Amino acid sequence: MRRVFLLLVFVLLPAAAAAPWAVPGTRASAESGPVSMVIEPQLDGSQFVYVVFHTLDRGGFCQPPAGAVSLHPVIDMPVDFIIEAGEGIIIETSSGGLAPGRQALGVRTFSTAVNAASGSPVRSFPPLRDGVTDECQAWVRISQSIPGPLRVLVLAPGDGGGQVGWVAEAGRETAVTVPLQFRWTLVTWSGPSTPAAQALQGVQGAQVTAVYGWDAAAQSWLAYFPAGAGVPGANTLATLEPGQAYWVAIAGPAGGSWRMPASP
Repeated sequence: MRRVFLLLVFVLLPAAAAAPWAVPGTRASAESGPVSMVIEPQLDGSQFVYVVFHTLDRGGFCQPPAGAVSLHPVIDMPVDFIIEAGEGIIIETSSGGLAPGRQALGVRTFSTAVNAASGSPVRSFPPLRDGVTDECQAWVRISQSIPGPLRVLVLAPGDGGGQVGWVAEAGRETAVTVPLQFRWTLVTWSGPSTPAAQALQGVQGAQVTAVYGWDAAAQSWLAYFPAGAGVPGANTLATLEPGQAYWVAIAGPAGGSWRMPASP
């Protein structure tokens, strides 16, 4: 099954601070702002990107337990998600469905603990902090049928009014890297129809000695030998086709990798 990398964006409000954590109405990046943000790949075999907002109040709570006081309430907080650049449409939120578009405003954060105990829970994601049993989350699901850059602005209420924002780079990869083992590796070509010699330019750290592909119509093997590229009749495998499997042989025991275009 083809695997597609999905990117999750994690945002954590600070657990303790005496001063406002950002000037209302400004944008804070992961590098310059007092906000922890992590972007990591997730496997999902589909064309969807989830942008997930994770938050705890300054006391470390989503919903404070009985007798505790929330110093900065974050449960039921409205979060705005706006696609600023790149191909993609928001088709679903953690608050429910919506008319597909480039923005989802006022998506309310929910308690993961309450959600887990619900009779019909919505999708939730592992907490940003290890050991946290209840975290507030809000997310959107973006359909991105064509891989490429995707920039999403995430806005939440600020301490003194207004909003604080983060810009999340969350696009799907335009290329995939496939490991190559000595001697043979079965790979699936994910790019468009490409001449074999050109396709092999993406191989790194290894010398390809042969590529074999099965011609189902002719019930025979087709072969490409890089060393025989200039020998008439030596190569019968002219192009690599999208979605087709090929046996690849490399020289040497160290292995390597093959960087190839991602499937659309």
